[in-house]
Amino acid sequence: MSNINQRLVGAMAIACVLVAGSSAQAQAMTEASATPAVATAVAPAATIELPEGAELRIRFNEKLSSATAAAGDRFTVTLDEPIQLSNGVVIPAGYRGLGEVTVADKKGFMGKAGQLNVRLDYLRIGDTRVRLRASKGQEGKGAMGATIALTVLFGPLGLLKRGHDIEIQPGQSLIAYVDSPTIVPTPLAPPPVN
Repeated sequence: MSNINQRLVGAMAIACVLVAGSSAQAQAMTEASATPAVATAVAPAATIELPEGAELRIRFNEKLSSATAAAGDRFTVTLDEPIQLSNGVVIPAGYRGLGEVTVADKKGFMGKAGQLNVRLDYLRIGDTRVRLRASKGQEGKGAMGATIALTVLFGPLGLLKRGHDIEIQPGQSLIAYVDSPTIVPTPLAPPPVN
């Protein structure tokens, strides 16, 4: 064989080795991507679950009155007592939330009592909103019976007797319930101080 032929055969042999090597490398890469990656164990973040129906004592922060409130008015509430969970975890009191006035009717003539209904929306624990359910509805003392008697005795002026407005005072509390299971990450952010 001549020198040129030997060089040509040598170059072809090198090219075949290079093609075979890159083909093997491509096959190895394909197999690696087809093989599921082994998941690295990641420690789950610690959480607390507030179960649906968990009972909470909620305190009103502002005065609400059927004489001055209107449907849609927002108000703040505070968790009044710590929450003791079945697993021994205690969530401290002091977390805040919001509610909304749903019905507000002033007292009226003929002894019509005022009416005030409110809805508790949520309590915020750290960055988590815990949806609440509770309906606080109350009617004022009516004076219809007295109005009828006054009308008979004193004529139309008896119709001017009024019922009473409803008021919820700051500090008044009620029981609310967690509306659906809620996961709260730990460590818990402390409740607001003011």
